[in-house]
Amino acid sequence: MFHWIRDFFVEFFFKLGFNTTYSKLMAILIIAIGLFIVGLFLYYILRFIIVRIIKMSFEKSIWKKSLYKSKFFNQIAVFLPALFIKKIIGEVLIVGSSSELFLTALVNIYIIVNCTLIINTFLSGAADVMLQKEGTKDKPIKSYTQILAIIFWLVAVILIISIVINKSPVGLLAGLGAFSAVLLLIFQDTITGLVYSIQLSSNDIIRNGDWITVNKFGVDGTVEEVNLISAKIRNFDNTVSTVPVKQLVADSVQNWRGMQDMGMRRIKRSLNIDVTSIKRCTPDMLEKFKQVSLIHFYIETKEKEIEEYNNTSEVVMYGPNGRYLTNIGVLRIYIQEYLKSNQKVRSDATLMVRQLPPNEYGLPLEIYCFAATTEWVEYENIQSDIFDHILSVLNFFEIRAFQRDSVKQNPS
Repeated sequence: MFHWIRDFFVEFFFKLGFNTTYSKLMAILIIAIGLFIVGLFLYYILRFIIVRIIKMSFEKSIWKKSLYKSKFFNQIAVFLPALFIKKIIGEVLIVGSSSELFLTALVNIYIIVNCTLIINTFLSGAADVMLQKEGTKDKPIKSYTQILAIIFWLVAVILIISIVINKSPVGLLAGLGAFSAVLLLIFQDTITGLVYSIQLSSNDIIRNGDWITVNKFGVDGTVEEVNLISAKIRNFDNTVSTVPVKQLVADSVQNWRGMQDMGMRRIKRSLNIDVTSIKRCTPDMLEKFKQVSLIHFYIETKEKEIEEYNNTSEVVMYGPNGRYLTNIGVLRIYIQEYLKSNQKVRSDATLMVRQLPPNEYGLPLEIYCFAATTEWVEYENIQSDIFDHILSVLNFFEIRAFQRDSVKQNPS
């Protein structure tokens, strides 16, 4: 139908003084350039039309947003002109000629690559949609879509090779058995990554959105993405770390999901007490401590208990004899009651104030409780407020925090 175009250019270049062979080559070159320009023009027209239709048809669809983000519609616009060009080639050039076969082969390869890209962009968009849905947002969806993408690319490569060597893809697949060892070697990391990704998912080790700590890699943050090769974690300082999936299965990973699900975050911090400031409570000190509402009942109850014990035991109250209250013990109970009364601390979770073994820095008094939040900044503020208060009341209980020069300044 359009053979006259080829004939026109062949005759045109022949009149310019080119021989027949060069005239045909120049005609084919002009036609190829023309087809490229037509294809480019059709691409921009189709992209404009498709985008307008999509915007009008799917106003608030998450599928539209995800597929648009993955450039799925752009690939459709690129694909359609190729079909038109393939049709035109047979009309412009002589069917079966070397030029027609060559250009057709190029267009077929382009169509195969473009089809694969369309499938991959669709898979990418679908994965994005699945990661927004409640039931699948914590699954390693991208690992599965990456495997599918690899399979489609393998099929595409086989089809392209069959076009280049002009053999049936079925025959090519039949001879692939000998090449399988090489393929296994090439995709060893991918296959291993798939196995570990399945283990991560089936054993529920980590999910997207989990807060994890991997000390080996200095990771402490939220899992953003798990793919075939690695997991992407955004640390709390906004740096991004990538950890091989294999390491997440083989090594120790601390997952804080349980605390996140319960809407709380652990506080575990020690305050070193100067042991030279620890002493027995005098009657004046006890009277002063009774004025504190949080420990008033405790002191009165404990005084009666100790008095009954000492009277029953008939001990001579001298030196270390008998039982008595200490300022460190009263402080420990005060902190415990203070934490229980703090609305920003979870009272339904483990809460305790305990002494750790003394060391060269004094007596560690550890506060172990859970803040009623998982948000990092708020958590740090709650923790700071607690220790601000504790440090401010130490002097009231006649206790000093350990400092390097405190022993020299306050010898016992």
